[in-house]
Amino acid sequence: MLAATRIVIHPDGTTISSYKYLPTSAHITLMAFIMKHVKSSDLQTNYKNKQNKFIISNANLMTRFIPNITIDELPDLLEDYCNRTLTTKYNVSNDKYDFIETTAFISAFSYDKISNQVTIELCYRLIPFILYIKQQYIGERWKYSASLTSSYSNLVYDMIITNFDKNSTSIKFTLNEIKPLLGIEDGTYEIYSNFKRKVLSTAMNEINAKTDLHVELIEHKIQRKVEEIQFNFCKK
Repeated sequence: MLAATRIVIHPDGTTISSYKYLPTSAHITLMAFIMKHVKSSDLQTNYKNKQNKFIISNANLMTRFIPNITIDELPDLLEDYCNRTLTTKYNVSNDKYDFIETTAFISAFSYDKISNQVTIELCYRLIPFILYIKQQYIGERWKYSASLTSSYSNLVYDMIITNFDKNSTSIKFTLNEIKPLLGIEDGTYEIYSNFKRKVLSTAMNEINAKTDLHVELIEHKIQRKVEEIQFNFCKK
C-alpha cells in the first residue's frame, strides 16, 4: 500500500486540503487532542494576526488520552507530526488553482522531563482546516475512527465525514479515482471482485459494525463491467 492521501473539500467548494493518511490510532487520537485545543476564537487571535498557537499539556495526561503509547514513545509521535504536512490549494477549478501553501502539522514541540510538560507549536495556517475537521468529527466521532483496524475502513469513513456537507447522503467515484485515494498502487486489484472483497467490503463491514454510520455500496456498470462505485450512507 502506498501512502494514501486524504482530500478534504472545504465548505466553499474551491478550497481543497490534502495530507498523508494517519496510520495508527495514536496518530488519529493526537489529531483529536489538537482539535480539542483549537477554538473558534483562534481564527481572530492567531490566524488573523498570523501568530502560531501554543498548546501546553502534561505528558501523563497526553498518554492517557492517546491509546497504546508510553511517555517514552510520545516524542517520536510528535516528531512524526513535525514531518507530516498539510497542503491547501485555493480557488481550485479544473485542476488549476490560484494559490497553494504547505505547512507541517506541528511546527515544533518540546518535552521537559523534569516538569513533564509538553509544548506543541501549531502553525496559524492550520487553524481554519482544524476547525473544519473538528466540525465533522462531532461528539466522540474521532473515537470511531481510532477504533477502525483496517486502513481502508478509516479512509472511507474519513471521506464520508470530512469531504461532503452534512446534507449529502452519497458519494461516487470511478475506480481510477478512488484507488489512489486509498493508497492502492497501479496494477493492484485490477480484478474488480478482488478489489470489492478485500477493500470495499472490508471497509463497509467494519464501518457498519463500529461507527455511527450505515454505509451501502452501489455499483454502476457499463455492459456488466463496474465503472463507478457509490457509497450511500446515513446515520444509524
